Amino acid sequence: MGGSVSELQAFGEGLSPEMHALAQALRDLFAGLEISERRYAARRSYDSSTVSRYLSGQRLPPWEFALNLLNDVAETRGTVPTPETTEMLRALHHAALKAGKSPTHKVQLLQQQLAVADEDARRAAQRERWLEDTLRDREHRVRELQLQIGGFRAGPDQDADRARLLIEIRQLKQELEEVREAHRQAEERCERLERKLADAERQTDHVGELGVTAFDHPGVRNVFNGHVYINDPSRWAIDEAFVASLTVLVRQPYLRDGDRRVWKASSGLLVDASTVVAPQGEPENAGSECQVYSQAGEGFRAEVVESSSSWFGLAVLRLAEPLPGPVPSFTLGRWPAPASRLLVNGYAFGDRGLAQPHSCLLEVKGRSAQWVRVEGELDRGLIGAPAFHVETGELVGLVRGSTHADRSRGHLVPAEALLDFESLNLEPPG
Repeated sequence: MGGSVSELQAFGEGLSPEMHALAQALRDLFAGLEISERRYAARRSYDSSTVSRYLSGQRLPPWEFALNLLNDVAETRGTVPTPETTEMLRALHHAALKAGKSPTHKVQLLQQQLAVADEDARRAAQRERWLEDTLRDREHRVRELQLQIGGFRAGPDQDADRARLLIEIRQLKQELEEVREAHRQAEERCERLERKLADAERQTDHVGELGVTAFDHPGVRNVFNGHVYINDPSRWAIDEAFVASLTVLVRQPYLRDGDRRVWKASSGLLVDASTVVAPQGEPENAGSECQVYSQAGEGFRAEVVESSSSWFGLAVLRLAEPLPGPVPSFTLGRWPAPASRLLVNGYAFGDRGLAQPHSCLLEVKGRSAQWVRVEGELDRGLIGAPAFHVETGELVGLVRGSTHADRSRGHLVPAEALLDFESLNLEPPG
């Protein structure tokens, strides 16, 4: 078949027992699909590297991933998941979440607890309504029997029915009182969890403000054009860490006012450990030297090896020595549809011109000639930053710049522009 457990990435080092148990359970499930990670990622619109990290325990998956995998395996076998299997997997996921130390793990744990408390409250409310309706019906029937007994000589059957209904009414009233108390406690539990969740979300936001990623799993809040969104884990195929790992800071020489040369800073796309695509510096800059800075702040000398003639403002840079560590792969995407959301991670420049990591969501508005028209927080430092479709995980373009005074509107160079470079070996969109 297409894949096996033996082909999966080895378990990550230093896993907690809870995380190891969850990852092993997911691997055992995945073996039932008998397909490769890449094929399953394509089936579910996940990023294949993310699936690999989930199955190796390097990243805690959202509950929806585990549940989807369980259902997919059951479908392959022509069955349905049993409640016992589902609850066992849920318990493993809950334990791994509880053992997690990051603020986002705490947020996800509280979200799950709130969902359970909300379900308890809804069930109690439904039971309460049913009991109230049933109690009214029984009391109405008792009144009818009372009228019959008062107007006519009561028979033994009517007396028995009345006595039975009175006993049932007492039982209904007692149960209704218990259910109302359970409903009240469930609502109070929801309120307490909501307050805790709000505090945890504020803590996560604060961590993000300090420059630490708050995206080590989907399901975290994002502000998008003034609105707050909760990432839907079943639809987000990428996270901020993945996008950031493919973004570098680039400094290139640029001619201004005749022979005066200045350094121009921008973001760039890391194609592989030795290749970067970035905005063009000098109009004719083939062979000119640049500086590329990794996320860790390490500087690497690079040289422009190719400039685009058909797409204004892009160049291919080759590093003198490769960046350390693996570089995740990405897939080129087609033109994004209007209203698509794109995740961008680049560099913003503060008042003193210092480059700081900066991420945002952009919304696709449509086409403008050969460009993709977008709206969002287009800081000038994002020029050259790669933009990834949040639902497919594909690279759909590179930020070209803002076209509005408040930097809320701008353009992307579509990803297909990269196919024009002879020095790049990229597959066209499927």
